[in-house]
Amino acid sequence: MIIKNALKKIEELVRDLKNKEINDRLLSYTTIVTILGRIDDAVKDQKFPNYIAYKQDLLKGCEVLCGLDDNNGIEDAQYIGGALAAVRKMGSYSCFNVDNHYI
Repeated sequence: MIIKNALKKIEELVRDLKNKEINDRLLSYTTIVTILGRIDDAVKDQKFPNYIAYKQDLLKGCEVLCGLDDNNGIEDAQYIGGALAAVRKMGSYSCFNVDNHYI
């Protein structure tokens, strides 16, 4: 698996959450969790300390959007923005640096 491609797919799934009903959001969440599991497997022998924090940020936003956690009165758009930011951080220099490495 190419992590850059996986992150692009996750970004598409997160972006599309705003147009989906709750059951479809849950299906997208399941897909995101599955892709993250594959990333976990791909990098388990390497050290990417920021990955865990970014992954938690992504999952937290998705869980709220899927009704699995409380939104605390915050609009869905903010959670989508936060989840997208987490995905971009995963691809950045501070994590996988996908534009400069083939992983």
